[in-house]
Amino acid sequence: MPGVKVSAGSKVECMPERSYQKLKDRANADRWKYAVELGQHGRDAVDLLVDSLKDEDKWVRYLVADALGNIRDPLVLEPLVVALGDVDQDVRFVVAEALGRVGDPRALGPLEQTCAVDNCYVRIAAEEAIARLKQG
Repeated sequence: MPGVKVSAGSKVECMPERSYQKLKDRANADRWKYAVELGQHGRDAVDLLVDSLKDEDKWVRYLVADALGNIRDPLVLEPLVVALGDVDQDVRFVVAEALGRVGDPRALGPLEQTCAVDNCYVRIAAEEAIARLKQG
């Protein structure tokens, strides 16, 4: 069947591309749910999630950033650093948290810069991420 894979336990799972197509369907009012679903595909969905960091819907960007932080792949560092400049403070907040979860010390500089220029809401998340990265 195209668009599905069968795991060892005979559980049928949607491929990441299917979730991505549903996420990109702007006619779907609940498309943010597919950001969460896409994140459950882990590393198989990194490229699709990174592309979705540019979505016009702030809640899609928010959930995508959170999913990328949960995947904890060093490949997501650069796109998340770019997303620290998002126009929405809620997105910047979760991006800072996600960078802390990724665990790559290269995020320290951008997070420290965020602490210096962003509002207290985002600064708190950036400070916590910095502490987490310094703990190793």
